[in-house]
Amino acid sequence: ILEKVKLAYGLPIVTDVHESGQCEAVGKVADIIQIPAFLCRQTDLLVAAAKTGKIINIKKGQMCASSVMVNSAEKVRLAGNQNVMVCERGTMFGYNDLIVDPRNLEWMREANCPVVADITHSLQQPAGKKLEGGGVASGGLRELIPCIARTSVAVGVDGIFMEVHDDPLSAPVDGPTQWPLRNLEELLEELVAIARVSKGKQQFNIDLTPFRED
Repeated sequence: ILEKVKLAYGLPIVTDVHESGQCEAVGKVADIIQIPAFLCRQTDLLVAAAKTGKIINIKKGQMCASSVMVNSAEKVRLAGNQNVMVCERGTMFGYNDLIVDPRNLEWMREANCPVVADITHSLQQPAGKKLEGGGVASGGLRELIPCIARTSVAVGVDGIFMEVHDDPLSAPVDGPTQWPLRNLEELLEELVAIARVSKGKQQFNIDLTPFRED
């Protein structure tokens, strides 16, 4: 399916792998191979993905500190692939909720690779929505997507990840955190404007010497 989409529309492909045995086949089609958050420490998967030679995007586990990404990125490099980036995906905040800690966007730079912010998944409320007839599904805070996107770009991320849908209320997956396609251009224009004026990627030199007026 992904190969057909790529050939028909000329689009670059980003997709997950969940098992080491999937990497070779996926690597023949995908431009970026994504390591899911829950598997970000899975060494055999990281190595197998790295050996495809494709760009590897590692999502930070919701239960992990930013320092984990330093090790995960290094596993990819040690397997012979320098094309790696790390992705903030939110942090567990009790039951059924995630928060975005902007400090992680700074700390993950210690991995010495591009840092990406997953704006939409970071606003999920896992298993936070009860279904009629029983069972649960993920809820989410779609209305906060602009807030988290603006914050991430101002901090100085190298890229953002967003799920977008032309009819979010009918989306079969992650509907509560899908951003409406009709609003995408307006939001992206604002984020580009923020990126142009932000000094987020520049290290601030803090002067701790005593202040004296001349």
